[in-house]
Amino acid sequence: MSAYYDLFEKPDVRKTGEKQPLYARFIPKGTLGQEEFLDRVHLFTGISRSLLKGAMSAFMDELRDSLADGWSVELGELGYFTPSLSCEHEVMEKKDLRSPSVKLRGLNFRISKEYYKKLDKKIVLERHPQSASRSESSSSLLSVEQRYCLLEEYLQQYPCINRSQYIRLTGRSAKQAVTDLNLFIEDGLLMKYGAGRNVVYVIEKGK
Repeated sequence: MSAYYDLFEKPDVRKTGEKQPLYARFIPKGTLGQEEFLDRVHLFTGISRSLLKGAMSAFMDELRDSLADGWSVELGELGYFTPSLSCEHEVMEKKDLRSPSVKLRGLNFRISKEYYKKLDKKIVLERHPQSASRSESSSSLLSVEQRYCLLEEYLQQYPCINRSQYIRLTGRSAKQAVTDLNLFIEDGLLMKYGAGRNVVYVIEKGK
């Protein structure tokens, strides 16, 4: 049992035109849905599947309510969940921002040291077997949500991204990249600036 990774060239954010160093990125084999995950836990523990499903539902409901009530939530060795916030517009002074302008952005998860150590000890990594045809294989493995997560992580470090950088980031073809970026714009997640080869994309403010 092993997990796949592949090597990708870092985006040339300074536009030097020089070859960039490679970095390793996890390549998922797919996504385990809730039903299959519950089947696996049921087979491993022998606990009633209906009981597991009810417990998972109760966990998710209580997690949501506790976070909404202002708590960070620790789930044993797994780690901590904390809400992530954003402001609808930029301000320089605290007095210029009112509570209705602060919105939920997402959910941060911080893995505990103990769980990290156990996962690090257990995981065995190997190069993706279809690495040579990465553009098609990796992009087909990544869902649109996973591709947006990669884009969002990138734009947390850099102010903008262009199409070529998105292609290198996700392994999508040029045509697929345009489709993705236009979809994110239609969904109100991205904004486009410039024209022709100078087009760049940024996160829609408040998202």
